[in-house]
Amino acid sequence: MQGRTVMGKNIIACRPGVYDLPLPEALKELKSAGIENAEVPVPSDGDFAKIAGAADAAGVGISTLSCNMTVDKPETAEMVEKAVDGAREIGVKIIFLSATSKGMSYDDGLPILKRLAAKAAGAGVVLSLETHVPYCHNGDVAKKTMELVDSPGVGHNFDTANVYFYNPRGTDAAEELKKVLPYVTSVHLKDSGKGEPESWDFPVLGTGVVDFPEIFRLLGERGFTGPYTMEIEGPLVDGLPTEERTAKVAACVEHLRNIGAMD
Repeated sequence: MQGRTVMGKNIIACRPGVYDLPLPEALKELKSAGIENAEVPVPSDGDFAKIAGAADAAGVGISTLSCNMTVDKPETAEMVEKAVDGAREIGVKIIFLSATSKGMSYDDGLPILKRLAAKAAGAGVVLSLETHVPYCHNGDVAKKTMELVDSPGVGHNFDTANVYFYNPRGTDAAEELKKVLPYVTSVHLKDSGKGEPESWDFPVLGTGVVDFPEIFRLLGERGFTGPYTMEIEGPLVDGLPTEERTAKVAACVEHLRNIGAMD
């Protein structure tokens, strides 16, 4: 299936959630905006072949699957296990995983992450943990988590805006990236308007505080080519018609091309 094959020099992708559309239509819109890869949500019905077919029909590669887990809720860990099996089925090697907690301590959640990482490693898949509290919200914590889980089945999804959202004023994305650089297995490209904590001001790439050329330089020197996934969300696109959302995606693509990150 073409839908499981990534394309391009750097693997540049986008989350289809930028659109308020069914997945097949959203993938076609991404393609029209110049995007050839996508981070596709794990299907709630377990039909992974169907999402691979939708990507194939749109001419878009599935660079990553996305999944959420709350360590306090065993049923969400079961969903991650199913995601690993589904990823192997359709040939996807990376699962973006938002791992959070509603009350379970950091230490008590680690055995769950270790168990899931072992399953992922056995399937040739990596769980790429998002820049979220409590496991990876900044460089120091992410590095600690990677070292404690200590598995080829786990890595870090570095989110260029979430490091501002979850940390005090004065945080710098490039400096946080340096702390965890060896462990990065995927990246979310998202700008932060003023770098303010808990701010949902995520503007078009290149119009906020994130130094994207430096982010790409650091990762490029490590030999990392992606996946880099644009996460376009919040007030930037909320309530907009489809064509205006596509224009925002295209503006982000233009910035990436201007800085040489994308063909």
